[in-house]
Amino acid sequence: MGPTLKLISAIVLAAGKSERMGRPKALLPIGTWTFLERILDAISRSSIGHTVVVVGHHREEIEKQIALPSVVFNPDYERGMITSFQAGLRALPPGVAGTFLFLVDHPLADTATIEAMVPSLAPNRIVLPVFEGRRGHPVLFGADVFGEILALAPSQGANIVVRKDPHRIVEVSVDAAGILVDIDTPEQYERLMESET
Repeated sequence: MGPTLKLISAIVLAAGKSERMGRPKALLPIGTWTFLERILDAISRSSIGHTVVVVGHHREEIEKQIALPSVVFNPDYERGMITSFQAGLRALPPGVAGTFLFLVDHPLADTATIEAMVPSLAPNRIVLPVFEGRRGHPVLFGADVFGEILALAPSQGANIVVRKDPHRIVEVSVDAAGILVDIDTPEQYERLMESET
């Protein structure tokens, strides 16, 4: 890409109440990291040039424990996850070519997956990682799609935008089962801990 290097951002959503887990998912330990630190580490070793972490319910605990690159507080976090994504989008620097959406309850995001997805980025594209035929996270949104996400109501999800036009979807096959790992309950967390040891 030479001198016209496109700025790619990451938005990491860590604003939820983690009610089913009973404690902040962002701060759950995984190895020597927390969920959030592990995601931020994968991002830091990738070609993503700018990262925003969106916090809400557990803001103080998260900010106290983790040095965050750039943080946005979403006061509307209880109205739905899309409000946090929108808060992150509004905090992006101008001229961003696209942004990855990372969810803190998908802690196994890895740098290789990120790098495999980047070449497929285009303004009106949504890039999804796929493992053994199943779509996972993170998701990469081209800049032309941002307006559609910002227009969603709090009760809606980003899936509406993803499903809207199948022609702009690019699926990237990755050899990373971790893109499918979603941790919402203590039982799922226990299984993850067992598989990690």
